[in-house]
Amino acid sequence: MSRARGAPTHASWAAVALTLCAAVGSAQQATATAAAHGVLAYSLYTGISYVFDSNLDHSQPGLQTFGLLVGIGGECRLRTSSTRFDLQYDGVFRRYLDTDIWNVPGHEASASLEQRVGGRWTLGASGEVAINGSAEDRVLRNEYGVQPQLEYRFNRSNRLLAYGEYLVKRYPNPLGQDGVDPRVGVRFRQLLGERWSWAVSGRYDYNRADSTRYRYIGWTLGADLTNPVGAGGRISSGVRYRIRRYTARLVDVGDTEVLRRDDDWVATVTWNQALGGLWEMVYGYRYERYRSNDARREFRDHLVGMTLRRWW
Repeated sequence: MSRARGAPTHASWAAVALTLCAAVGSAQQATATAAAHGVLAYSLYTGISYVFDSNLDHSQPGLQTFGLLVGIGGECRLRTSSTRFDLQYDGVFRRYLDTDIWNVPGHEASASLEQRVGGRWTLGASGEVAINGSAEDRVLRNEYGVQPQLEYRFNRSNRLLAYGEYLVKRYPNPLGQDGVDPRVGVRFRQLLGERWSWAVSGRYDYNRADSTRYRYIGWTLGADLTNPVGAGGRISSGVRYRIRRYTARLVDVGDTEVLRRDDDWVATVTWNQALGGLWEMVYGYRYERYRSNDARREFRDHLVGMTLRRWW
């Protein structure tokens, strides 16, 4: 499979991310002055997952399969009284039954910076890269995004975030899907005690693909809840509703042609359970229902997974 135009190789992204984490980790041990001004920490993990997917390729009739995934990643964190800087990398090596298309490695790397401005405002910016993957869609593509953001803290428990995003999409074998997807959104989050939290969010985006066939306007609404379960346990659940309105793509509905309209429901539940100090077990379920006035694009998908993770 050919890679996107101008995209770095998988190995180079992995090497860059891991090198950055190792460099920051070494600096933590070697530089005492840095500790005097802030807290510098890093973490690495490895994991193995076993999953069942009822519709891996999100199509009709759909590919039902089992898969084994091996993950590796790390994070570097710098904290001061007014600044927060993060570097993060996640890599996955996939092996599914009955397919070769999806058996390719995926890489995600990100960097973010936040700066407290005054007592209640925080300015931030982040950059993300995804190779052979997507943050939201089940497709094999490369994504490059930047996101400025502004957060207002009402008090210790309530925060409102406004952000913009410029996302570039590159497909390995483009047929007009390559494009840019500018977005704007808001998110309200409330902390309940030390470990409970809930949030609601909304987003608008306009996918400007090379071909008018793939251009659409979208709205996304979301809600999520995180709550503790016993000692060292946490359950995170969420729901997302997304609407896509294509601006030039026509479909036949009866005897007339109309613009294509899609809507997508996704619900997730994840249970993280610590096993001692360095091990973690993760159980997850994801349901997706995709509907469209083009009946050929509709599908359902159930994804069940179990992950054993080791922190280093």
